[in-house]
Amino acid sequence: MASNVRNQSEKIKFAEPQLGPLSQIHTGGDAEFLVRPTTFYQLQAALAFANAEHLPVTMLGALSNSLVSDRGIPGLAVHTALLNRMYIQGSLLVSQCGTSMDLLIDYAIENGLGGLERLGGLPGTVGGAVYGNSGSHGLYTADHLYWIDYLDREGNLIRMRAHSEEFSYRHSPFWGNEGMTIYEVAFQLEPIIRTNEARVEKERYKAQRRATGQYSHPSIGCIFRNPEGESAGRIIDSLSLKGTSIGGAMISPEHANFIINRDGTATSDEVKALIDLVKATVWKERGITLVEEIRYLGSW
Repeated sequence: MASNVRNQSEKIKFAEPQLGPLSQIHTGGDAEFLVRPTTFYQLQAALAFANAEHLPVTMLGALSNSLVSDRGIPGLAVHTALLNRMYIQGSLLVSQCGTSMDLLIDYAIENGLGGLERLGGLPGTVGGAVYGNSGSHGLYTADHLYWIDYLDREGNLIRMRAHSEEFSYRHSPFWGNEGMTIYEVAFQLEPIIRTNEARVEKERYKAQRRATGQYSHPSIGCIFRNPEGESAGRIIDSLSLKGTSIGGAMISPEHANFIINRDGTATSDEVKALIDLVKATVWKERGITLVEEIRYLGSW
């Protein structure tokens, strides 16, 4: 395999494999191979390399809702942040997968298109938001999705029309499906005239997110899905778990559904141990099984 890797490396530019600096919570080990494609063809070549070498593929967006193992990620990790081209096509806003959702909303408003304002401040990328059907204030990414272009494991580009019944709370057809790599998506938006008002609305929702302490310390956002009719944060708060820490990982004193890297020394194992502690305590005290909305990446 070593010779094949050398041959492929002439076509594919591998990046430094450290993942901790890329993670929003600043924890985690290294990738076996890491690429940061800037074009469709580079992404396609990277997937072809992984397919030829029988390597697992892990897609990385902003790493805003993913916990990378301290033991790293085997196979090929693809960091999409440089796939960030956007353009307008009538009332469609088309974006590559690595675009920041927050910048996408700004771009939409600047071009007279509205509808995404309630997602203001969402920390992830377009691809990640589609993958996990991210939402806020009653609006979900899928609510405005029109189509998704994805690559299969053989590198074929396929267009999928977005049907609402295929998406649900924190779930999409792409969830857990390594053979479907989101490349580009289109949002069906609404023409607006009062772009100033849309901007103010978007910033208001972003300020509400900031008020929860999401940007105060490195974190990966909400850890747990909300149980039916309940708030995971309120359940955890009711058990006086805010401020509980294991090593450098702490349940945020500002929002009980966040775990923060309070002083930059936390490890992913410590974050995971704190997650397990919360789940065990909530089950023991309330009889509720909390389910993570984050992804665990790598070797656990």
